[in-house]
Amino acid sequence: MNKNFLTIFALLFSVAFMAGCGDPKVTGKVTFPDGAPLTKGQVMFQKGGFVGSGDIQKDGTYSAGKLKDGDGLPPGQYQVFITGASTFDAAEMEKLSQEATIGRIPTFKTPRPIDLIATKYMSPRSSDLTVEVNGRTKYDITVEAPK
Repeated sequence: MNKNFLTIFALLFSVAFMAGCGDPKVTGKVTFPDGAPLTKGQVMFQKGGFVGSGDIQKDGTYSAGKLKDGDGLPPGQYQVFITGASTFDAAEMEKLSQEATIGRIPTFKTPRPIDLIATKYMSPRSSDLTVEVNGRTKYDITVEAPK
């Protein structure tokens, strides 16, 4: 066979193989020390200027990605933090809802969020969570409740 043909074939095969591989999958579960799952939020993975994420499901599991959940992350060392792990006071939400339904002029007051996890996990600067991604990575996280 022609040497140029073999070189071109090998190059095309390599490109096709690399395109099909994708980035390593990163999955895990976020729980409290007693084993109860964190049921909302996003696990964020930061490396330099890149940030990937995975939505936390009701059972505490997540699957991280760069463009969408589960599409994987480029290999490397990541700082990990969690966002959106908060809820609102149910009584305060009900009061605002009742004011709106009985014809009162709403105060346009935003309910006070209640954090579900300790604030140290909410920023890459204060979180002590890190993970090395290379190949399929399972990264379970244990978080503390706020004090």
